[in-house]
This record gives sequence, structure tokens and C-alpha cells, in this order.
Amino acid sequence: MDAYGHSREGLGASLRGGGWSVETAAGSWEAIRKAKGDRFGLAIIDLDLPPAHGLAVTGWDLARIFRAFHPGAAVILVTAEWRRELEVEAECHRARLVEKPINPGELRVLVRALESERALWDSQA
Repeated sequence: MDAYGHSREGLGASLRGGGWSVETAAGSWEAIRKAKGDRFGLAIIDLDLPPAHGLAVTGWDLARIFRAFHPGAAVILVTAEWRRELEVEAECHRARLVEKPINPGELRVLVRALESERALWDSQA
């Protein structure tokens, strides 16, 4: 298993341990297929994705695609190279930016906070 697989599965296991239902995707195309077919309240998307089948489908592309299928869902974008410009762009996408390596405990706290924000929005709608 590559580094992406270890990280993906480790974070998935940590979130499952916190009581959340988790789906993971090994690549861009699998993520798009799952986003089209299932309901999600949150996506955690790596901005540093390798090309898929020779095509560069970036984390930004996946965030836009996910938003198209799940406009009210929360999005967390992760990157190895945090820069202020990335944070600004993440805000434009209504997403949170998290720097790698990701602390599983801090991720659970962020997911809970996003759930609370979403519940507040839903109650006001």
C-alpha cells in the first residue's frame, strides 16, 4: 500500500472510530463515481493528487465536482504545502484547508464543528 493508501485508510479508521460512516476512494475516478452515486455530508479531498489514467484531475477539480452533486455538504481540503493563497482559494470554495500531516484527533474535532455548523444552517432554513 502506498503512502496515500496508508493515510486514507488511517484517517478513515479514525473517523469510523468517532462514529461516522466513511467511504474512501483510491483515486479521482473512484471518488467521482462515489460522489455521483451516494449521499455525503462531508468530503475530505487531497489537493496533492497524482494523475489518474494520464489525466490531471486535481483536488480542486474534485471539490468542484463534489459540490455539484452535494451543494450543502462540508469540504475539507488537505495539502502538504500550506500557503495563504491556498487558504483564500479554499474559502472561495466554501471549504476548510488542513495541512498534512493530519492529526486524527484534530480532524475529528473539525468534523464535529462542521457538523454543528451544518445543523445550525439546517435549523435556520
